[in-house]
Amino acid sequence: MGSWMVRNLGTARGLLCGWCAVVLLSLVGGGVSLLGLGGAHWWIFDLCSNFQGQYFGFQVLCLLGLLVLRRFRWALLPAVFLILPCWNLAPYCIPQKDAPLLSRPLRVLSFNVLLTNTRYADTLHWVQQTNPDIAFFPEVTPSWALGLDPLKTTMPHSIIHAETLNFGFALFSKYPIVGHVLVPSRFHGITMVQVTLDVDGRELLFFGMHPPSPLSADFSEARDDAFKELAKQLLGETRPVVVAGDFNATPWSHAVAPLQNVGLRNSMLGRGFSATWRRNIPLVAIPIDQILLSGPIGTEARWTGPDLGSDHWPVVGDLRW
Repeated sequence: MGSWMVRNLGTARGLLCGWCAVVLLSLVGGGVSLLGLGGAHWWIFDLCSNFQGQYFGFQVLCLLGLLVLRRFRWALLPAVFLILPCWNLAPYCIPQKDAPLLSRPLRVLSFNVLLTNTRYADTLHWVQQTNPDIAFFPEVTPSWALGLDPLKTTMPHSIIHAETLNFGFALFSKYPIVGHVLVPSRFHGITMVQVTLDVDGRELLFFGMHPPSPLSADFSEARDDAFKELAKQLLGETRPVVVAGDFNATPWSHAVAPLQNVGLRNSMLGRGFSATWRRNIPLVAIPIDQILLSGPIGTEARWTGPDLGSDHWPVVGDLRW
């Protein structure tokens, strides 16, 4: 009788410790997710805003765990913490009714090639198969410029700004480039290239972005300044606009708020959540490579490309305008 009581007491203690641990984990995860709301006040808080998919999955696991352990009241805790990631993810996961798409197609590709990556031939082959109208490549070195040079066969209009550090870029277009402006970072390199394209007699503004990674307060401020500068450029703009590149910010970062305020729309809206950085490591995978648009442009399709040796995965958008 005594041994039976000891065994059951041990089981009860184990269950108690189990559900208490789940509650504690839910509290910690929820607290970190709430810190992201303060991203405008401290750059580290802004880093916490990036992992909405992870917060959602983590709280779902906590919720299911508490339901299995029959701790129904405590299950309300992860259910409450699910509200914020659900709110942030819903616009990207719930199908949206687009305005009628016009007949002119435009395929845009963006891929941060990673300056230490050497899979030039694989990348070239995939891009040629994808056959974009506009392609933007951040982190282009002299070696990458040489590896991508055959793209001029199908996209003869280009701007190549190769660097040994990670702020070089290459832009290729099937359409003539009427003019362009390079916008430097206050640290080093180019954070943005503004290009005016002649698309069958109509002007299209294309911006290629690669602001600094938010690894410190200064770098975060420089990244935020790049987006503010872009928003300033777009005030009152009536021409169609496409912005693509490695943003070093997710759609939930406070840094992209100025872009949303001037009417830029994310091509992911209504088409699912797709991580583009560290996609092979789910715990940290986030969507920082983006394609945004404004004006009379709609998204017909958007997808993430294959692993081509970079820490980023390419993104492609089929647009119509």
